[in-house]
Amino acid sequence: MATATALTLTSVTACSSSSASGSSASASDTLTVGMDGDSAANGYDPAKYTEMRQFFESVYDSLFVKTADGGVKPSLATKFAYNKDKTQLTLTLRKGVTFADGSKLTAAVVKKNLDRRNDAALVAYGNMAKGGQAEIKQVTAPDDQTVVLTFAKAQPTFQEQLASDAGMIVSAKGLADSKALGVAPYGSGPYTLEKSGSVKGSKYTMVRRKGYWNSAAFAYDTVVYRALPDPQARANALVSGQVDVAAVAGSTSSFVKSRGTGLSSLGGTVVTLPVFDKKGTVSKPFGDERVRQALQVAINRQDLVSGLHEGDKPTSNAFPSSFDGYDAALNTTWGYHPDKARKLLAEAGYAKGFSFTVITSQANQTDLEAIQKQLKAVGIDMKLKAAASTEEAFAAVSTTPLGYLAFNWPEPVVAMQAVVLGGFLNTQKATDKQLTAYTDAAAGATGAKRTEALTKLNARLVETGWLIPLYESYSYAGYNTKKVKPLTFAGNDAYPLLSSIKPAS
Repeated sequence: MATATALTLTSVTACSSSSASGSSASASDTLTVGMDGDSAANGYDPAKYTEMRQFFESVYDSLFVKTADGGVKPSLATKFAYNKDKTQLTLTLRKGVTFADGSKLTAAVVKKNLDRRNDAALVAYGNMAKGGQAEIKQVTAPDDQTVVLTFAKAQPTFQEQLASDAGMIVSAKGLADSKALGVAPYGSGPYTLEKSGSVKGSKYTMVRRKGYWNSAAFAYDTVVYRALPDPQARANALVSGQVDVAAVAGSTSSFVKSRGTGLSSLGGTVVTLPVFDKKGTVSKPFGDERVRQALQVAINRQDLVSGLHEGDKPTSNAFPSSFDGYDAALNTTWGYHPDKARKLLAEAGYAKGFSFTVITSQANQTDLEAIQKQLKAVGIDMKLKAAASTEEAFAAVSTTPLGYLAFNWPEPVVAMQAVVLGGFLNTQKATDKQLTAYTDAAAGATGAKRTEALTKLNARLVETGWLIPLYESYSYAGYNTKKVKPLTFAGNDAYPLLSSIKPAS
């Protein structure tokens, strides 16, 4: 991902409310959210992210939005229609929508947003760029309320990709000034950034925007996001009342529950080591599939879970156990086989092993230290380097061969197209014909044929070593029961929709 740009504070004023508006709300009108990281590390362009939907939902509208059951529905787009062969999508835009900077939503503005798709720094658009799995060949705006997207090949469910960061629309003013967009959002969403109540990397205060077209969908006048990357510190803030809702790590879920704090849970998150360097550009050995396979079988997942993640399930599946395509046999085929790992390394020309460096954070340090010892036993020296900044951690997708990711697979085809094949997990634009073929087959199939395609896709993801699954975990969201109603998840999305969070009374 692109590094956040350092800019002057004067640019914030154009899209921020006055300081008085943030302080006038009472505590009951304010929702404080504890986040597991800095949601605006790279500035306020939503296209620079693929997993920050909840935060950017505050200040940006998207063409479609997620529903409580995990589906999608129109938002800035009120109607949509495909042509017969699904290679063209026509959107009808909502009338009367304005951005926080006073400008209007038009088809031309939507076109300008989507026409940025070939910018490699905008990872949300990666799979829509030239050569991407959901390549948009052309965007036209025949009139002020109509946008037509023409694809390189059939895209029967493309609206699902426009219900998150990729579908969020930046105003024309924001697009015209990248520096300003680096320090303030330029959206049409329900809130605006309150500059006096915000501290970069630590706290972001959002205040209700007057005249917003869908204001009734959002319960709070003020939403405060606090970046609390340390899981225990985040849990402490939740149980002590410093935050009203928070992402809760599995390791602290029992502590949170024992203090009488509300806790909602969702299975289906696969913690995995994604291989960024599939071409061997950063570390030559990673360009060989046999080396990546050696990594698969060199890790003792059961020991990792028993020692550090009690209650979770070790897995060698890329997909969660509840998904079509999950195959228990993969847990044996790609389970712990250190002798096989040594053999694969020797076949690849690395009988004496090799070394490489990964970037660590507070959240993944302990896991990576345990894996480091396991890899060392087969001759692989994985060096650990603590991220000096959030920017360095984000840049790791391009500077290191391997990462650490809790992947919740909101929808397998969309996740493949937008994240694995065409998004931030593939900045090198590596290709694999089988992965592409199985993704395409799953996109166009239903029933048994879809299950067959997903099963093959799951197996190939593991076989190639594009993803090295570790264990299946649960997502937890904690809430103050005196202030907030029980939290719900949108389908398999690990973060509740901001619009779904409501006061307890």
